[in-house]
Amino acid sequence: CLCSWQDASMNRMSVAICSILAAKITTRETSKLGSTYKYMSKLLQIVRTKTDAKDLDITLRFTLSALWNLTDESPNTCKVFLDVGGMDLFLAVLQTFPSEVAIETKVLGLLNNIAEVKDLRYNIMDSRFIEELRKLMKSVKIEVSYFAAGIVAHLASGDFKSWTVTSVSKEEITNELVNIVSNWETPESEMVAYRSFTPFFPLMAENQEYSVQLWAIWAIHHVCSKNPK
Repeated sequence: CLCSWQDASMNRMSVAICSILAAKITTRETSKLGSTYKYMSKLLQIVRTKTDAKDLDITLRFTLSALWNLTDESPNTCKVFLDVGGMDLFLAVLQTFPSEVAIETKVLGLLNNIAEVKDLRYNIMDSRFIEELRKLMKSVKIEVSYFAAGIVAHLASGDFKSWTVTSVSKEEITNELVNIVSNWETPESEMVAYRSFTPFFPLMAENQEYSVQLWAIWAIHHVCSKNPK
């Protein structure tokens, strides 16, 4: 329905169903669904149309949620997202809807999924994006700060050779990361749900940067204290 109809109401209902389903089905199923170029292109087309029109509506929110859920622990879907121009589009979304917490959270959540994939990180090692991340890490909204810091933690988890951005050094941004995480107040409710903690394990290796370990431990502690079951 999403690919066959151009009707706005049909698109809205279709992406709503996709968003809900993507959070419920298995990782294998989301990967198969999200890595289909036709579907990914359609979802990004909706985001592009809404961004160009500066139309912050429920369809955009549902579409961003669907993309976030479809890329969760799915490297194939993350690669397809990048292949069809998702990174530049999402940077445009951040710049078009500044201080819109719900939008920033969904965009950064998806980019966290990409940052978890070691072989894809170079795609988001972009000076413009890193500067945007540094700004968003300092957001007064903890959910925005949390996801921005998570991307930095994943990008900084590689060796110094993998940090290819010249506008800021790895040491400088990891120092910022420590200060930001150390000053977070514990939120009242659960900010995020994870399928598993698997992506966090490499961040907690013995030889890992302290700042990277700190973000990962804070994240796991947050989830376990808000949702022990």
